[in-house]
Amino acid sequence: MENEPFLVLKSSAGSGKTYALVRHFLFLSLKSEEAFAYSHILAITFTNAAASEMKERVMERLHEFTFQKKKR
Repeated sequence: MENEPFLVLKSSAGSGKTYALVRHFLFLSLKSEEAFAYSHILAITFTNAAASEMKERVMERLHEFTFQKKKR
């Protein structure tokens, strides 16, 4: 995985930081051809609760991608 510039988000509570971080994490993970690209990404939050929320949202999005009904 090539080196990407850092993404730093700083804003007030409820402004969508977690959404943006999850979106960026998935973008970096899925755009790479490397099978374990996600393991080279460092995402830092200030609380364990925020880290857990981020992990939960990543897993939810991956589940949605995997089991999304095909549109005809």
